[in-house]
Amino acid sequence: MERETVKDVLRRFNENGVRYCLVGGLALAHHSIPRLTQDVDVLVLPEDLPLVQKLLEGSAHRGTPVVMIYQIGDTRIDIIPADLRAKRAAVLEAIDDTIEGLPVKVANLRDLILLKMWAAPERPERGKRLQDETDIVQLLEFNADKISPVDIAYVCRSLLALCYTPTDTNKPRSD
Repeated sequence: MERETVKDVLRRFNENGVRYCLVGGLALAHHSIPRLTQDVDVLVLPEDLPLVQKLLEGSAHRGTPVVMIYQIGDTRIDIIPADLRAKRAAVLEAIDDTIEGLPVKVANLRDLILLKMWAAPERPERGKRLQDETDIVQLLEFNADKISPVDIAYVCRSLLALCYTPTDTNKPRSD
């Protein structure tokens, strides 16, 4: 991954009003212990995806149903549509950071923990799942004094919402 390429892409996003936030390794580096990452993971509001495609035009592109992958030289940029409520909230509630003087948006701690907890069990590759689990532990340990009971309740409610309808969540349980 080339830092100048990453900065150039994020600078273009900033200059053109793309609503995004960094997740993955770069966000983890903001909130916890930096670790090597092979790509840049960026959540983008769905309505800004056409603009992103235009800004990254000419870059090698392939995709899956859940991510658009761009290759710019040695730098892989994963554009993840923020098409679900929790992902959209992560973009809209992102915090400000800088990368070598460049202003960037990063998922806040609460949303990053939620996204990691959501993604980890879905990873088919054991090594990537274990890395996500390690990331969650590091985020919690490193930020124990910054995570509030309100944050934990939000993460729990959001994860429950993935499993149950609002009606199911409010039903009394006999267990």
